[in-house]
Amino acid sequence: MATTTKKNSTVKKEEVKKDEYTKNLENRISELEELIKGMAAATKTASEPTVNNITQYIGDNNKDVVLTSLTVGQLNLSTEGYGQGVVYTFEEIGEQQSIPYDDVKKIIKNNKNFIEGGNVFINDDEVIKSQRLENIYKKLLSYDGMLDLLNKDRKAFTKIFSGMTKNQKENLKGIIFDKLAKDSSSVDMNIVQVMNEDMNIDIMSEVKNAKDLMDYMKSDKN
Repeated sequence: MATTTKKNSTVKKEEVKKDEYTKNLENRISELEELIKGMAAATKTASEPTVNNITQYIGDNNKDVVLTSLTVGQLNLSTEGYGQGVVYTFEEIGEQQSIPYDDVKKIIKNNKNFIEGGNVFINDDEVIKSQRLENIYKKLLSYDGMLDLLNKDRKAFTKIFSGMTKNQKENLKGIIFDKLAKDSSSVDMNIVQVMNEDMNIDIMSEVKNAKDLMDYMKSDKN
């Protein structure tokens, strides 16, 4: 009888150990499954855009971008080639318009000479970067930059003016022309001389001829 009791006790101990082993193994398997799920979720998050990212991307494409005309007189920018599509008209230099980013991208594509020449200025560093215009914008002046140039001394003006694009030189000439037409002493003559020599012009003669023509037209009407 004593032998049977001892045998039964040994069997029970082995069953308890087996149950504990099975339970520990099941817990370990469960932990591994949770770990795998977590790794899968992390991989999915890293490789796929979230809803917020998608929303942000759409928002960036639809944001408005401020453009400033740097052209003396009227400037037309079209979203398609040969003046087709949506046309944005700027009536005077310094005028600003807020234009949807999608249209700005089309304007950049279809108005290359105006964009690279600096007839219009994009007031958004992110757009300049995304459209690969950074090198071009290193040599372009903003509207305020062009006006500030008129306050430079001869040496500083010469250095900056010589590096400007042909388009921006022409438009700066237009700004100076208008100022001189209203007041002949409104612009430093040293600056005028530098511009005359660089562009092979005589802006004071042009101003005089324009005034003479205006006077003639007025007298002819009378």
